[in-house]
Amino acid sequence: MWTCSMLKTNARNALVGRYWRSFVVCLIASLLGGGIGLNVTYSVNSLSDGLSNLPTSTLLLILGGLLLYWIFSILWSTFIGSPLTVGRCRYFMESRQSPSPIGTLFSVFRTPYLNVVKVEFLVSLKIAVGMVLFLIPGIYWAYCYAMVPYLLAENPYMTTSRAMQLSKEMMYGEKLHYFLLELSFLGWMLLCLLSFGIGSFFLSPYMAATFAEFYAAMRAKAFAQGLTNSQELGGFVRHDASDF
Repeated sequence: MWTCSMLKTNARNALVGRYWRSFVVCLIASLLGGGIGLNVTYSVNSLSDGLSNLPTSTLLLILGGLLLYWIFSILWSTFIGSPLTVGRCRYFMESRQSPSPIGTLFSVFRTPYLNVVKVEFLVSLKIAVGMVLFLIPGIYWAYCYAMVPYLLAENPYMTTSRAMQLSKEMMYGEKLHYFLLELSFLGWMLLCLLSFGIGSFFLSPYMAATFAEFYAAMRAKAFAQGLTNSQELGGFVRHDASDF
């Protein structure tokens, strides 16, 4: 049985001699994958007073621009952000075993790239619909499918239904534990706020390495329970010095 302290200890050990490389990986993934989107609803609400006095044609032009920006954000997140998330998962899983090159982050941008995009999009869409319509199912599904990026990192050919099913089975009885693992970083996150968010860039490698350890524990459980096999999850490639 795993514990938060055990996973964090393993994560720190995995980062020894690899922290700064992991820092660069998280920084690139954050800037390219998570730095685009803005909340359009918030933008419209915050400008509503000023926009109300504008001519109709100007108002339509501004709203059209916001709509295009929102669409662009979704496309960017789908075709760039999600694959980078999967690539980051692959990097940290490989890095548990031996130093992995920074280029691992972009390993998903090859065949079957579109399958990864499709699976991540459909899973995210289901969670988003649950959040918007009912909230509680959305939160529940978010925890059920938390392992999907790691599963795709290990087997990018996995279908949507299989990825969702296997992740749900792996997370059975683990959702509360996963939440507590997330909560264990709350103190660090509060400290990051004192640095105006800059500290979060330095915390990201530690968190990513810890959640990689969580996946490793769930993967071992899945094998022990016969939920999967080595043909479906064949492990992660170990790089040698020639790959750097």
